[in-house]
Amino acid sequence: MKVRKDFVVRIGGNEYTDTPNLLACKGEPLLRVAREEDSGDLDVELDLFDEKGKRRATVHNGEVVRGSGKAYDVRMTENSFTVFDRRKERTVCEIRRRANARDMDIDVSLLLHTPEGFLVHANPDQTNLRIRHSEQVIAGRDAALNIK
Repeated sequence: MKVRKDFVVRIGGNEYTDTPNLLACKGEPLLRVAREEDSGDLDVELDLFDEKGKRRATVHNGEVVRGSGKAYDVRMTENSFTVFDRRKERTVCEIRRRANARDMDIDVSLLLHTPEGFLVHANPDQTNLRIRHSEQVIAGRDAALNIK
């Protein structure tokens, strides 16, 4: 999936730019996105945990690089990146090109556990985490969604 150099991410009711860590827990990134300089492709790294906080897998650029590859279905197209948990039978991460975004901005939806076992539910418009909503694009944060 191609993205522009200064792409904007919408998650949890806010928009972020220059914020590669979209989800972090106690300072440790769980979901990271960046633009590959040479190709313009979206680079995604995602750590997946179960409800007890045990690491189940790490996904990097469309492949399960750590853990069981049979437990997750990872798909990347020119318009989306999706991780489906076969055990739970649900999508745990979906990154998609915004439907009417002419500048290749992206929307993110999550339904996944943290290392503490907390279930994070976030989509482009809302989240179950306490965050401050803004009408502006937020730039340069350590993490868009940060669980302390």
